[in-house]
Amino acid sequence: MKLPRLWLAQAPTIHRVVQVNIRQIVQLTFLLGLMFSALLAIPFLFYYQAESDNNLSLLQAEQERFIKLAVSAIHQEMDAVLSDLRYLSQHNAIRNYLASPGPGTRRDLATEYQGLAGQKRIYDQVRLIGLSGMEEVRVDFNGGSPRIVTDPNLQDKHDRSYFEETLWLAPGQIYVSPFDLNIEHGSLEVPLKPVIRFSVPVADNQGLVRGIVVLNYLGQRLREKLDALEEQTGKIWLLNAQGHWLMGPTPQDEWGFVLPDRSQRSLATQLPRLWQQMQSENSGVHQGEASWIKFERVYPLLGERIPAGGPFFAPPVDADRYYWTIAVELSRSALHAANLALLKKLWTMYGMLVLFALLVAGALAFAISRNRALAQVMERVVDHLPVLVAYVDAEQRYRFNNMAYELFFRLKPREIYGKTMHELLGDTAYRALQPYINQALAGKAVEFERQIAYSGAGMRDVVVAYLPDISPQGGVRGFYVMVTDISRTKESERRERRHMLELAHVSRLSSMGEMATQIAHEINQPLAAISMYCAAGQRVLQAGSDHGQIKAWLDSISTQTNRASEIVRRVRRFVQKEELQFAPVDLGQTALDVAELLNHEAESQQVEIVLELAEDLPPVHGERILLEQVVFNLARNAMDEVLSRSGERRIVLRTSFDAQQVHFEVSDTGSGVEAALADRIFDSFVTGKEGGLGMGLSISRTIVETHGGILRYAPNPGGGSTFMFSLNRADK
Repeated sequence: MKLPRLWLAQAPTIHRVVQVNIRQIVQLTFLLGLMFSALLAIPFLFYYQAESDNNLSLLQAEQERFIKLAVSAIHQEMDAVLSDLRYLSQHNAIRNYLASPGPGTRRDLATEYQGLAGQKRIYDQVRLIGLSGMEEVRVDFNGGSPRIVTDPNLQDKHDRSYFEETLWLAPGQIYVSPFDLNIEHGSLEVPLKPVIRFSVPVADNQGLVRGIVVLNYLGQRLREKLDALEEQTGKIWLLNAQGHWLMGPTPQDEWGFVLPDRSQRSLATQLPRLWQQMQSENSGVHQGEASWIKFERVYPLLGERIPAGGPFFAPPVDADRYYWTIAVELSRSALHAANLALLKKLWTMYGMLVLFALLVAGALAFAISRNRALAQVMERVVDHLPVLVAYVDAEQRYRFNNMAYELFFRLKPREIYGKTMHELLGDTAYRALQPYINQALAGKAVEFERQIAYSGAGMRDVVVAYLPDISPQGGVRGFYVMVTDISRTKESERRERRHMLELAHVSRLSSMGEMATQIAHEINQPLAAISMYCAAGQRVLQAGSDHGQIKAWLDSISTQTNRASEIVRRVRRFVQKEELQFAPVDLGQTALDVAELLNHEAESQQVEIVLELAEDLPPVHGERILLEQVVFNLARNAMDEVLSRSGERRIVLRTSFDAQQVHFEVSDTGSGVEAALADRIFDSFVTGKEGGLGMGLSISRTIVETHGGILRYAPNPGGGSTFMFSLNRADK
């Protein structure tokens, strides 16, 4: 392979640096000695490997045994809980209470729950929740002394996911929540308490669902059982289906899907190759740098065995998709300890042969050409660079390229040598690159990033640098080409953008869910008016009276129909899901649309929405639905703030513009942002609202930043808050 001229020009300097001397001879002798030693080591390695494999097989068989013990323990625990839940859904106390709810039957049911909690000692809570979501009977484990919770301390659980999921089930069907941490009064219970919630609908004698029975299984019991196995084997891991640790290498690695400060502590981020293998295989062995990890997927809800002839019970919902992964880590140090005795014997014999190999290597060291060694080193370095490196002469022909070109274009280096750039890259790519090529041949260094359609490699995102090779006389002899393929990085950015759209869509759906009552009321008004006009028309037709009034009523019906249609259109447009479509957007119209969405709720809560919209407001370049979502989130947060305090309830939506940007502000007269949250108000899962998720402002900030702006917050001097953002004008 011919080296580029610049490298050849540097060869004398490199040659002097690496010139062979006594030290180099010693080093080369050592390398050759290693080569001979490697050949001599082959029979030793075969024997050692056979014995090592045998030791490894024994240790891995032990791993397999402990995994089976762990799986058996999990199934035993889950079967016991499912059995208790089915008993509680059909025993006499619950039947009596549902047939005749009252203080006496309720007390009997609570006493039954208290006895079960004290006997089993594995349930943090045993509850009966009514259809409204309010707890009717609840018994807390209370650290081993179960107690019945009195009425003032019963909680409303209508917004909890396990309650909503269970309400959709038929009597006898069971819902099992993910293995996570217990939440009380909207916050994580401290110290952290792992729980799994088992729930089943219960029906009265007529088959009508009257509530749900919920068992909060103490997950620490399962963890303790698995911890006991660790004393006999290596470290046991328990992971959920998303790759987060339920039991991890360290306590700090656990519950990353619940605790925001541990969100990056998952198997997918720390051991991505192992996580990919776990996703594609139900069981297997992963060989890492320091350990072997044996894993097996376990379906804890499929372990129950119902005796023949026993009553039929529906299996838990999605039991065939509810799984965890058990993994046992076997460190290499354990295997090394088993192989140490054998290794000592082999080393003695091998050491004597290595001394002889070094003597032979010294005799051959002088036969190695220093120039050939230098060329091999240079080729090896360049060929292993993860960057396409080439030299193109003044006629735009390739005179050198590294092995990365072979992977990129699927051509051997000899097939590329001598080709023109037009022939190799293809017509489309060459025309896109020609302006930069001309600049490089004019003696100007060029660096750029763009997406290029190569004829032999397809569409790629690349960073390209052209460095001219200038002769001592000032002429350009060619240029060096360095191309970095960043397609995966760009694809990751596109995936992040799609993820942002998904989060934004979920946020819009959640907002509409919260406003369902107001939307239903708005639609009900025109529907009621239509019904009234139709009834009046029927009376006139039946009475045979003057039909002239019917035309006016029909016009009114048409008006009310259009009104209802407009309400549905606004809601449907707000929640629709589509790809980013950037176009000119009128933020003034966006403010009007949001005000219309919130109008009924504002009127019912005596909140004044003031629109201070600039005339002749220029449009911005953006995605209409996403920008409307930002304004909606800010306005809805402002409404929540003004409702949290007495006094004036006013929200102002304000637009303005200057020569470069359009500005949007949402101001309120609420209580303002707490000082402790001011610096983190835009972070995910940070909120000052009771029951809030803390995602609205985070999503809004992401959307604004995607549009090239910055979402800011400032307290109002007279109280309340102002959230503002600015976007570039579309006409500039």
